[in-house]
Parts: sequence; C-alpha cells; structure tokens
Amino acid sequence: MENMTEFYKVCVKRLLSLYQSLKTDCSEVELVFDDERMHYMAFRIGWRKHKRIHLCLVHIDICNDMIVIQANNTEDMIDAELIEMGIPKEKICLGLLPPDVRTYVVRQERIKSDSFFDSHIPIRQAA
Repeated sequence: MENMTEFYKVCVKRLLSLYQSLKTDCSEVELVFDDERMHYMAFRIGWRKHKRIHLCLVHIDICNDMIVIQANNTEDMIDAELIEMGIPKEKICLGLLPPDVRTYVVRQERIKSDSFFDSHIPIRQAA
C-alpha cells in the first residue's frame, strides 16, 4: 500500500505541475504540495489592475488509499488524466460531488459497464 501511495503522490504532482505553465500577464500558478498530510493544490495568483486574483484551480487529496478530487476549476478531465497515468478509476473519488450524488454516479457507472448491450455487442471482423 505504501508503494501505491507513493505512486499516487508522483502522479498527482506530475499532473498539477502541468498547470504551472499557465502564467499570464497578470497572474501565475502557484503549486502547494503537502506530502505529510497528502494535500495537493494549484492556485492562480495575481492582480488584474486593482482586483486580486486568488483561485484554486485544482485541489486533490490522497486519503485512505484513494485519490479525492476536492476541486477542479479547469476544463480538464482530471480523473481521466489520472487513469491514463495508471491509477485505477475505482481509486478516484469525485469529492467535489455531494456524497449521495457520488453514490449515484458510481451506481450508474456500474450499470453501464454491466449492461446487456455493452457485453453482448458482436464484434465485426475485417473481411
């Protein structure tokens, strides 16, 4: 389990590090990595004229052998990117959704994957 947690940390840090290049004329992206408490965040920080910019772009926690996406204020599908990095989708929790909705989403995902049509569609072979 310790090795998986370390793997999760590396993946989350690698993912969030990609946001650091999103610097603009009036803001930059600041990364916060807390390995002890396993909290990881990317913030947009800066000023636009006299208006302060302070926005949490992404907040991810690692808790109980799970990756919990607490906030995603980007257009990116962070869960899909983590899956592409090799993290099993059942180890990713959308903490930004209320608990009752999370259960519904997981249940719907299972129904889709267990669907008669998904498992019984004939595969055409090339002629």
